[in-house]
Amino acid sequence: MEYILISTKTKSETAFFLDLLKKMHKEVATLSSEDREDIAFIAALKEAEHSGKGSLSKVKSHLSKVASGK
Repeated sequence: MEYILISTKTKSETAFFLDLLKKMHKEVATLSSEDREDIAFIAALKEAEHSGKGSLSKVKSHLSKVASGK
């Protein structure tokens, strides 16, 4: 499955692209900026885990400490 991300600035641009893609019989979904940030963050964590320069478990541990206020 392939994905195309189209970043839009206004609701009218979004509506235009959604309508266009639906007319082309393409499956369409929208992502909020928070969803895009989450996807990018997870991708960066996975890349760091496989690079040998980072540890996913250490990052998760650090984020847990930050979230708990320690």
